[in-house]
This record gives sequence, C-alpha cells and structure tokens, in this order.
Amino acid sequence: MTVTSHIENYNQYTFWTSPDRNFRSSARLHLQHFLYQNTTGYLLEPAIEKAVTTAQQPLKIADLGCGNAIWLTQLHTELSKKNITAQLDGFDINPIHFPAPAYLPPSISLQQLDILANPLPAHLLGTYDVVHIRSFGSTVSGTDLLIPTLSAASSLLKPGGYLQWQENRGDIFLVEAPNSKIPTAACESVMQVLKGGLKAKGISYAWIDELDKPLTEFGFQNVRLLTHDKRKIDYKAWTDAYLMVLEDLTPLFPTKADAPNAPLSREAWIEMFSAAVKETEKGVVFHQNRIITAVGQKPLA
Repeated sequence: MTVTSHIENYNQYTFWTSPDRNFRSSARLHLQHFLYQNTTGYLLEPAIEKAVTTAQQPLKIADLGCGNAIWLTQLHTELSKKNITAQLDGFDINPIHFPAPAYLPPSISLQQLDILANPLPAHLLGTYDVVHIRSFGSTVSGTDLLIPTLSAASSLLKPGGYLQWQENRGDIFLVEAPNSKIPTAACESVMQVLKGGLKAKGISYAWIDELDKPLTEFGFQNVRLLTHDKRKIDYKAWTDAYLMVLEDLTPLFPTKADAPNAPLSREAWIEMFSAAVKETEKGVVFHQNRIITAVGQKPLA
C-alpha cells in the first residue's frame, strides 16, 4: 500500500532552526557526529589538514551551522595533540545547543549568526583558512540556497583557503532486515511517507552526489568529491539517529480533529512510526549508504 504524506506546512529552512529543537536534538547531533567520524575517519580532510597545518599558524577555522559545536570541540582536541594552534569559530542561526563558554577552551568561539544574511559582518570576511559545512541538505534542498551558501562560505575564506562540505542523501533510505523472516513493512511505509512528502514539496537531494560540480562552477579550484560507505556495524546507530529525526516530524501531520480528510493524520503517523520502531527492535535498519565530502580551494587571486 502506498501512503501519501501531508506535510504542506514543512519549510526546511525554518523547521530545523526552530528554538523548539531541544536536548534530544542535541544528543542526536552528538551521535551523528561520531557516526560521521566512524565513516570518514577524519575531521579535516587529510589533504586539507596537511595544506593548512604546514602554513603559518595560528589557523582560523569556521564551522557553519555548528549546532552544539561537537565538530569544533573534537577538532580542538585533535589539533592540540599535534601542537597546532587554531582559532575555531562556530556560527549557527539558533544558539539553543551552544555549550556554555565556561566549558569551552579559549580557542573556541560561538556566535549566533544567519550565514545567509547579506551582508555578513565585515570583520569575518576573508579571514578563514578553512570553512566547514555539514548536514545543510535539509536547508538547501528544494530551494535556491545552494549558491548563496557557497557565496557565504567563499566570502569567509582567505584567498587560498579551503571549503569542506559533507552531506548525506536525505531522500534515500535503504531498509534492511537481518533475515527474510523479519518484517519491514512498517519501516517501508514510513519511508514512503517521507519520500512522498519530499516529492510533494519539490525537495531533491540529488545534487549531493555531484556536489563537486557547483563548487567548480562557483570558482573553487582543486575540487574533489570523496565518497565513504557507511559501516554495517554502525547501521543500528544510524537507524536510532534517524528515528529521532522522524519522531521530530510528528507535528507536521494534522490531527483527525483538525483535518479529518487529510491523507495521513497525526494519529495514523504515530501508529505507523511505533510499528516501525518495533521492527527496528527486531533488527531492522535503515540507512543512506554513504557520506559525500566535497572539498575545494578558493583562488589566490
């Protein structure tokens, strides 16, 4: 049975920046960070790290959409082990997940900022050796924000600085069971709802597979696209992380009382989601197969 979605009110730019994202969202960001690390094996892509750490220190590195600053705090630890001095700046439109400054090293600074604001603060322009972006897909997809995001990143970079952008395909979920005797129908139905909703909103993540192309077209040099297959031993953790995302979508579905003729009510979604959770408790997993990393260098002139 094909189940259609009813998420006309979904706005990917505002939904994920809402102040309602709470401690569970922050916990998910921590989990997703370590899963990224398990998959790619690096914080800074090795060629970028080699290039910037052999240059004059201290480095300046920016993390756009930094969330709870987990990437920055881990990077601080790794660079400190190598006696590399760096100023690490995190920017996010929603500061709700920022750790208190008292618990951060002096090298890390966090600031509330819409990086798509025009103009950006003048003192930030052309100052960074590296700009890092991760998991912007839910904001960029289905909108015209890809080029503005690249423009913002480029404007922050020094001439010769590097962009590192990492993403998942948010429209691909591979559902797998340990054996053919374990049902996957509920998980498959949830994925149909998700895919139907994305299609209805005109949201596509296909650009992620070719993220090197817009970087090249924008003018970045030495552009490379790296793919990293997810590890089977992490499938359970990826599934848990995505279950938290799917649960966050519940308010997008109308209640029976508010919209009795809606294709899918909130009550029906909750029932479907609960059945999917039960399947995962029997070993069913869903994942997005791989992580994409695109890197490029801002021209010197």
